[in-house]
Amino acid sequence: MEWINLTGSECPVCGQRAIVVTSEPIEESAGGRAYLIEGVARSRCTACGEEFFTGRQCEEIATRVTALARADLGRLSSEEIHELRLELGLTQADLEEQLGVGTGTVGRWERGTVLQGGTADRLMRIIRGHPELLPELGYVAREGRGPYRKRSR
Repeated sequence: MEWINLTGSECPVCGQRAIVVTSEPIEESAGGRAYLIEGVARSRCTACGEEFFTGRQCEEIATRVTALARADLGRLSSEEIHELRLELGLTQADLEEQLGVGTGTVGRWERGTVLQGGTADRLMRIIRGHPELLPELGYVAREGRGPYRKRSR
C-alpha cells in the first residue's frame, strides 16, 4: 500500500517537526461496532497526534473495516451484492431505484467501501430468493412512495 513518509517534516497542522512513522492498529467503526485495522503504515505527528493518509489508504481501510463488519453482522458481501445484481440483470442504478437508495450507493457497496444497512440487506436477500417481486410487476420499494404502490412511468 502506498503512503506518504513525512518523517522529519514540519506538521502542516501544528507546525512542529515531530512526524514519525507508525503502524499501530487503527480503530474504525462500522455498523455501530469498532474494529481494529492492522498493518497500515502512515505518518503521525507526535506533538498534535494528527495522522496522514493517502486516498488509497483511506479506501483500503474503509474496505477492510466494511468486510469485517459484514462478516460480523452477517450481511451480504460485496461479491454477493454484485452477483445478485448481475443475476437479476440490473444496472447499479436499477438496483438503487428498487431499494430506494441514493445514486452511487450500490457501487460503493460493491467496491466494499460502504456497509449496507440492515434493511437494504434484508430486502436484497428477499429479492434474491424471490426475484418475481421485482418491479416488472409495477411495484417498487422506495422511501416516500410505500412498497406497494404502482410505479408511475
